[in-house]
Amino acid sequence: MKRWMVLTAVLALPLHANAQELGASSGEPFRKWDVGGGVNLRFGAHDDTVVPNGAWTADFGRYWTPHLKTSMAVMTTRQDSYATGPGVYDPRSFTTSYAKVTAQPAGFGASVAYQFFDNDFVHPYLSAGARFALTSTSTDVYTTRAPYGRILTTTTPSRLEARPIVGGGFKSYFANGRAFMRSELALSIAPHATSNVILLIGAGVDF
Repeated sequence: MKRWMVLTAVLALPLHANAQELGASSGEPFRKWDVGGGVNLRFGAHDDTVVPNGAWTADFGRYWTPHLKTSMAVMTTRQDSYATGPGVYDPRSFTTSYAKVTAQPAGFGASVAYQFFDNDFVHPYLSAGARFALTSTSTDVYTTRAPYGRILTTTTPSRLEARPIVGGGFKSYFANGRAFMRSELALSIAPHATSNVILLIGAGVDF
């Protein structure tokens, strides 16, 4: 319960930013681009090479209307390696194999977001998209007879893995009407219907 209270409090931080309402009568067209960056924190019991425990991210967005935006992002994956399961014993060759999956250092993402309200300094939004990373699986083979030790390592070619992402958050503008702070809570869906919660905290600028 305490963990969810902390997440809720952080998600609400932009609501307290020193922002001002953008006048509806200004007649200025909406700004079509934004660029930003931040940190991602993953909460969940499931290991995931595509969505690590923590990652830095940078994104670039295009507004097609005052409410609809598409974005591309790059992020770190930290090259975390996770075992794919317990060791597999082969009684014919007296060997045990251990497999692990590793991601390349960088991943990327694509998303679409719908932002609510007009000319308010706090804009709630919903988003959906996917995150991607190149991963490969390495298998170490150990003999169970003397002399004991690793006798073989094989690595598969890199393959592209994706994780669907859905979420929502707040984008709050500061006094100049361009710089903003953003917080988002999202859910990533991994294979076998496992999921993790992601908290994004970031900032950027419209232009």
